[in-house]
Amino acid sequence: MTKPSAVSDLLNRTRAIVETIVDGVITIDQHGLIDTVNPATEKIFGYSSEEMIGQNVSMLMPNPYRREHDGYIHNYLSTGNKKIIGIGREVRGLRKDGTLFPLELAISEMFINGQRMFTGIVRDISERKETEEKLREAEHRVHEQRVKDEFIATVSHELRTPLTSIKASLEILKSNACDGVEGQADALIEIAHKNSERLLLLINDILDISKIESEKMGYRMTSIPLQEFLESAIRDNKSYGEKYQVEFTLGEVPDGIEIYADPDRMMQVMSNLMSNAAKFSPPKSKVEIYALRDGNRTRICIKDYGYGIPQEFHARIFDKFTQADSSDRRQMSGTGLGLNISKGIVEQHNGKLSFTSHQDKGSEFFIDLFDHSQGENYE
Repeated sequence: MTKPSAVSDLLNRTRAIVETIVDGVITIDQHGLIDTVNPATEKIFGYSSEEMIGQNVSMLMPNPYRREHDGYIHNYLSTGNKKIIGIGREVRGLRKDGTLFPLELAISEMFINGQRMFTGIVRDISERKETEEKLREAEHRVHEQRVKDEFIATVSHELRTPLTSIKASLEILKSNACDGVEGQADALIEIAHKNSERLLLLINDILDISKIESEKMGYRMTSIPLQEFLESAIRDNKSYGEKYQVEFTLGEVPDGIEIYADPDRMMQVMSNLMSNAAKFSPPKSKVEIYALRDGNRTRICIKDYGYGIPQEFHARIFDKFTQADSSDRRQMSGTGLGLNISKGIVEQHNGKLSFTSHQDKGSEFFIDLFDHSQGENYE
């Protein structure tokens, strides 16, 4: 049998523990009314014990937790379904001064003199959350710097390659080393010319990326008849298709549909998608252009029957400086920036650029645009 002095000593020890721990300890009755609080609870929430005892514990919670609290207890008492009892969870607390803060809450059930009671252990995790956020920000900065360094290194390489070729061609011409060799001067001039074009394309693409990322790319938004726009896209890119022996064809387009877009920038997107489709299609094949209307969404589709995009490449398709290899290994021109730029342009039109692709069966890219009066994003 425990001696009275031992019982008193145990109670004093327990009381000392509860009163000195940094976690808040709150007991409530089966009606959700606060029965006891420890000093840590007063410190965490900013209320005195007198202000809390006898009040519904929901006073320490913002919505939606405040609205749901009594329902949790009633549900448990009537059904035995433990939604929060015995389960730790992260919620938000409400201090006396009205500020919200993150806290960890664990609720357990107990019986005292036959009466059902609940004990809540609360821990203010504001500092931990701030530390985690600072760590995430630091990791994000490190990642951004790594991406920037990789981008600069890649740009340097991409710029150096055509410049080196141009320089070499000009040096040979300057030294008169090709004098007397029929056609060699013309060949060197052609090499320099092609690499100059590649250099200009690369510089323009880099400038576009910079404008998109800094949100400084200007847009002249207007309503564009879709049928006329797609017909123009096919006319403008016809010669490019002929270069690869690919025919662009116009399929079904809903009558009377208009899109709200910058015609030049959206044509830039179309030209990029159509040129990619031509480059990665077999000779004498077709690339189909058509459109669909669904609610307030207009979808422009560019479908080819080419080699398809390898599955392992799908996740990187819109990254900078990326190009899928073609199965026949034809030399593919381009900077590897087009799809990244196109995605940025479409997104700045409040739209989405996506695709489906199957190896050796072809690819289909989708430009989803919304009626500008709706103000919605395609998710």
